[in-house]
Amino acid sequence: MNKSIRATLASILAFAVLVGQPAMAEYRLPELGTPADTVLSPEDEREIGAKVFEQLREQGGVIEDALIDSYLNDLGVRLMSSSSGTRFAPNLVVVDNSTINAFTVPGGHIAVFSGLILTAENESELSGVIAHEIAHATQRHIAEMVAAQTGNNLTAIAGFIAGALLGAVNPQLGAAVATAGIAGAAQNAINYTRMHEREADRLALDTLKRADIDPRGMISFFEKLQRRAGGAPSRQFEFLRTHPMTAERISSIKDRIARLPEGEFGQTDSEAFRLARARLAGLQGESGLGLDDTAETYRRAVAAQRNGRHDQAVDLLEPLHAQQPGNRWFALPLARALNDQGNAREADRILDELIALYPGDATLMRVEVEWMLDRGDTETAYRKAREAVESRPDDPEAALALSKAASAADRPLEHHEQLGRYFLLKDNLVAAHQELETAYTFTADNPRAQARIESTLEEIERRAGQTEDED
Repeated sequence: MNKSIRATLASILAFAVLVGQPAMAEYRLPELGTPADTVLSPEDEREIGAKVFEQLREQGGVIEDALIDSYLNDLGVRLMSSSSGTRFAPNLVVVDNSTINAFTVPGGHIAVFSGLILTAENESELSGVIAHEIAHATQRHIAEMVAAQTGNNLTAIAGFIAGALLGAVNPQLGAAVATAGIAGAAQNAINYTRMHEREADRLALDTLKRADIDPRGMISFFEKLQRRAGGAPSRQFEFLRTHPMTAERISSIKDRIARLPEGEFGQTDSEAFRLARARLAGLQGESGLGLDDTAETYRRAVAAQRNGRHDQAVDLLEPLHAQQPGNRWFALPLARALNDQGNAREADRILDELIALYPGDATLMRVEVEWMLDRGDTETAYRKAREAVESRPDDPEAALALSKAASAADRPLEHHEQLGRYFLLKDNLVAAHQELETAYTFTADNPRAQARIESTLEEIERRAGQTEDED
């Protein structure tokens, strides 16, 4: 990554730790040069997005749930693979915030706020928003805006991205960016132009059509937000503020949809969406969403499990599991509730059946390792995670699971090395380099590990454009 960009991003994210300090109001970002001629490469974009998302996770603002993560990223892959432009490996996370919003961060990283998922009434509505955000990523609209700016506007753009996302977790963080005197410039820099919005609309419709998803959900969701915005607090409709919806845009979308041949609208909804929405509602204590009977039962079961009422969760989940024994949405929570209830043997039986049905499934592997660690069986957890990494060396979830298991098993070298591999597979070169440097400190008596880590560090430095020769 270009050194100016790396320094900019590091300064913005480091600034977040100053929140709450008395001298914060006096703080100003350092002079970072004039990146007017800097054009972000796809590699730069991936690293910026990964770094911002890493900071977001550190602030506790992401809902970490294996089933919801799997659903959302499967949908992201489906839409990204049907899109045009510069494709990225999509990375979607759910931000724990009731605001109706979504953000594209450079490099295919998309933050979907929990309030938006709960507001969407079917999969086509959620897909319309995600396809729109993916279009901003694949057309590299942020990179275009960076290239068009002068002076310190790269700082402003990075600051707004960090401030907007981190502010979703802690409003002080967003306010801190404003205190630094860059929020106004950042807002102007990051706001998509009318041309960008129209292009994202047009490409999103094409993406939905190729993905066989009903594009009418896009217009129904935008119209729903407009109708509700009349009497609602403006903060609840941040999506309309950052993505202004004009009558001309709505009319244009309708015209394009009207030209589609009859019978080619694609899929409107899915059971996976209904259960993901119900699960999210249960995790957040939300109700009154008009769910169907199955989804409402599932929501109640998730809420019971969240509140430690394991017997109630088992009673609600067992009939659902009996009807669809191979359905992960029901089987995994049931196994977890049984485990927490003290029935480890039955829990393991259900998990083993799922693993036999879905061999190599990253979500199941992650859950299995976490259970072993929860039970204190660190050696079994380590062995299973090690086997997963050996069979799927390019799977970031396997690397992360092995990192956790190695830490519990008091294997610091492997813990830091695998965590570095996880970040590397996620294109977060800065974090990967830091973890691998830490791993190297444990290699004094292991020349093979030294050589392996040195080679990986050189690869990272080469990818980042920061070899010693360039310095």
